[in-house]
Amino acid sequence: MSTLRAMLLPTLVALLLSGCVVEARPVGPPPPCVGGRWIEGHYGPYGRWHPGHWRCPGAVIEVE
Repeated sequence: MSTLRAMLLPTLVALLLSGCVVEARPVGPPPPCVGGRWIEGHYGPYGRWHPGHWRCPGAVIEVE
């Protein structure tokens, strides 16, 4: 019975940890400018949803 438990514990740990694999995924198309950074989707100042997008350094953003 003790050998069964000795084999069961490492097997159980291996099965539980196998679901923790992180896969790298691209966040979107390449940046349209040098030094651009990815902005995750967020709610704007007036409650409007903005999907994820690239922000270029030095770009002026106009709010209508």
